[in-house]
Amino acid sequence: MVNNIILTSTNHGPCQLGHIGTVVDVIAGRLPTELAQRKFKANDYAYGFELATPQDAASLGEAIMVNGMCYSTSTDKDSNTYAKLLTGPEFITSGMFLIPHTAKPSHHAKFIATAGSLNLLDFYSYIYQKIQRPLVFVAVIQFSNLHATAIGKAPIHGVNIFDNSKEYYCNPEINQTQVNAFVMGAMTDYKTKQYAEVNKALEAVLYRNPFDENTGLTHHAHILTLKQPVDDIAAITPALADRALHLFVEGSTVQTLSAAIYTVNSLKNYA
Repeated sequence: MVNNIILTSTNHGPCQLGHIGTVVDVIAGRLPTELAQRKFKANDYAYGFELATPQDAASLGEAIMVNGMCYSTSTDKDSNTYAKLLTGPEFITSGMFLIPHTAKPSHHAKFIATAGSLNLLDFYSYIYQKIQRPLVFVAVIQFSNLHATAIGKAPIHGVNIFDNSKEYYCNPEINQTQVNAFVMGAMTDYKTKQYAEVNKALEAVLYRNPFDENTGLTHHAHILTLKQPVDDIAAITPALADRALHLFVEGSTVQTLSAAIYTVNSLKNYA
């Protein structure tokens, strides 16, 4: 099915992306004091994903940002929004990976299934093999099968997520068919010496999830499921949004895909 992927260059080179906080703190269950009461504007960035909330720290959960809005799944068990979608133009975070408005995609990728579906991991492997450097992508995807999850507890009390997975992943995993979505993801090969410097910087935002399929690539992606298909990312609005989730490659297959790919040469701390 990878033969149906059309990858084209835009002639834009690698760009500087950014972050607020670090995924190291997210995994450790830490919310740094300097970020705890600070709100950022979603519209200051083109895209983002990792851990955030438009409300307060008690609801920090799986998050993704597009078109000036932050979308996250609430982890506040004391509220009536628990496990539901939160939406807002501002956000709190302990770790977000960001694409600034100034960044230009280096490639575009398209895929339309003609017979069967494309495994998401095969898409990852194909584009990385062709581009051969750390990259981030945003995409509109129609999934024939979706495998995803969302943490159920805010990682803010110093309790490590992966060491206490039953506590954090207390809700059933999601397996659905025929799902429309917006996706933001990142990948690199940490063993590539040529990109040791940028890979070191990427450790602030990119990790290998022990619950996802182990491959040669380190990858991470979040998804905003949509109530109906869209042809363009610019068409995504809160009215169309359904859920914000962590996306698993294992068990996720693609019917159609349209992606913008950004190659990375450095990261800026926006905090």
